[in-house]
Parts: sequence; C-alpha cells; structure tokens
Amino acid sequence: MTLKNQLKTLSVLVIDDDDFIHDMLKHEFGQLGVHNVKTESTGKHAVERIQNGESFDLIIIDLIMPDMDGVEVLRHLSEYHFKGAVLLLSAQDQRILDTTATLAGAQHIKVLGAIPKPITIDVLTQKLQKLFTESQPNTLQVKDKISLEELKVAIANDEIVPFYQPQVAFTTKQVKSVEVLARWVHPERGTINPAAFISLAEESGMIDAITRSIFRQALPQSKELANILGRHLNISINLSTDSLCAIDLPEQIEDLANMHDIPCSSITLELTESRLIQNLISTLDVLLRLRLKGFGLSIDDFGTGYSSLEQLKKIPFTELKIDRQFICDATNNNTSKAIIESSVNLAKTLNMLVVAEGVETAADWDLAKSLQCDLAQGYLVSKPMPLDDLIIWLNDKQSW
Repeated sequence: MTLKNQLKTLSVLVIDDDDFIHDMLKHEFGQLGVHNVKTESTGKHAVERIQNGESFDLIIIDLIMPDMDGVEVLRHLSEYHFKGAVLLLSAQDQRILDTTATLAGAQHIKVLGAIPKPITIDVLTQKLQKLFTESQPNTLQVKDKISLEELKVAIANDEIVPFYQPQVAFTTKQVKSVEVLARWVHPERGTINPAAFISLAEESGMIDAITRSIFRQALPQSKELANILGRHLNISINLSTDSLCAIDLPEQIEDLANMHDIPCSSITLELTESRLIQNLISTLDVLLRLRLKGFGLSIDDFGTGYSSLEQLKKIPFTELKIDRQFICDATNNNTSKAIIESSVNLAKTLNMLVVAEGVETAADWDLAKSLQCDLAQGYLVSKPMPLDDLIIWLNDKQSW
C-alpha cells in the first residue's frame, strides 16, 4: 500500500490548548490527505476519549496544557496500553522534549519524534513515513515465538545467514565497505529479524555460535565478491562480546582470513559499546592482538553507553559508528547535532573513520556530510540484502 493510501486511513488526535495549532495541523494533514483529525484543548478530555474506547493511530501532544500536562497524558496512555504512536510537539527547550521522549519510550510508547513548534509539513511527512515504515510486519520480531530448540537447529543448519548493507563515502559516493548482518532465513516463517532471536541467543549462551557461523559463511562470500569485482571491499562483522573470552580468537579469525586469501586489514570487527567490557584483562588481550594482526576495530552505537570516552581511551579502535538515533534526530534536534559534531571531532583527532548509521533521508545525508562523517549507512543507500542481491546491486551501483 502506498503512503498516500495509508494516510487516507490514518486517525489522529491533536492535544493542544492553542486553537491556532489545531487549525495549522488540520490544514497540513489535509494537504497530505489525512482527514480523520480530532482535536482536544485539554489533556483530561483527551484521556477520557482513550478511556472510553476511542482508537487513534497517532496522538500529537503538547507538553504544557491546563489541568493535565503532556507528561501526565503519557502516563495515562501507558496505563491504557496505547498501541498507536505519539509525536511530541512543544515550545519547550529541546532537551526537555528529548527527556520526555525517553520517558515515553521507557513506558513502552512508540515515539515518532520530539519536535519544537511549529512543525513544517516536510517534517510531518517524514515522521508519518517513519510511522508506516516501522509498522510494516515484514519480519518476525517477537522473541517468545522462538524456542531455544528452534534456534539450535537453525544454527546447525546454517539458516542464520549473512546479509550485507553497503557503506558509501560521502565525498565520492563510492561503495567502500559492507556490514555483515545476521538474518534467519526460516524455511516456513521467511526472513526473521535479529531482534527476534539475538536476546534469546545471548541469554542461552548461543550468541558465540551464531557469531562463528556468520564468520564461517561471510569470509568465503567476501572472497567470491572480490573475485567478481576485481577488488576487496572492506567487510564489517559484528563480534559478540561473549567471543572475547576466547584467548585464541585472533588466531582463529586470522586463519579463516588466510584460508580465503582475505587481507586482515580488509576486515573490521564491530563491538557494541553497551556490552563491551566485562572482563577487562582478557578483553584487552584479545582486542590488542586483533589490532596487531591488522584487523580494524569499530565501536558501534557510539554514545548510547555509559563509558564511551573511557572505552575510547582503553581500546585502540579504528572506527566510530554514530548511532542511528542521533542521525535521524539531528536535522531537527540541536542536541543530537551537537553530539554528532563533537563525536566526529573526537574521532578525527584519534585518526578514526566515522560511519553515520541510519541515514534514511536526503536531509540525514546532507547533515552527516556537512559534519564530516566519512561513510553513510542506511536505507537511503540500501537495505541489507543477501549476497546474490548485493552482487546485482554493486554491478548497477559501483558509484552510488
């Protein structure tokens, strides 16, 4: 279904005590083909609508209102298990908006954004596209539908396979590397997103087996790709922190790379910041020897953990990946923009490559480029795809 047809069925509730905002949003929604737009001037009356069983796909909430503020409205939406999305719209300081969005997320409410007034029709369109993109049920996402026994069988049968997402240079638009991402190609359920099984794998101790399986499959495919293209693309592979407990891991990966005639310098190992250091001594031992063998080290989801600067000081990273949450917010959020700018400056000082994740719009691209990020990764460039599709894509887009 096209965005235009999806918008025709959208039901919206605007909660704001300013009639001008009501009229402006009704006009903007009308231009987009959305005509089922209700308004309320108080949070109390809006909550009563939800309590009485009215259903909305999207609720736009101002933070400062008489009798019940926006934070209280969110609390009630959480209590009533609101299944739609919210868009926070307020004249308050951006950091207050961001904190409110964080609170709503912790209350299991889907937040499309936290936008200062006034909202433009371009930003509104962008947020509505995000609403429909995130709600498309194209992959299985619910962990409790996956049993441990199913997961074990999938690993044994190589059903969990490498997908590839290109990374392109901002300056030349040439494809420089690909990130290897695990996807479960189930014989009956179709392609299963890692969100549905990675937590189970971590909790059950199976994540290391998945990591090693992806390495075993991805490296020969990388060699095949190099033979077709006539050059090595750098590949980035997510490394489970559980794997860092194996002291001989650097030798194992080096042997695999040598077996398939892939330079170690063409392989970057990505480590998620939030799960990085558990056993500092063994972790540093393994990571140092990986670097000495020529492998690159990337700190993924930078800025989302609690010890980013400490980890940059202790570990010889070669690449910094700016988390998608900062990229997608930065065009309308000065705080996110400042975080990206300072992260890029820090990375450049440390001679690190900077990858902008989650580049989904032309505005994301322009901003990340202007802030001197090196590589772009995201749906604007390409979705993750299996090897055969990647080869076709690369033949068509050697320069994106």
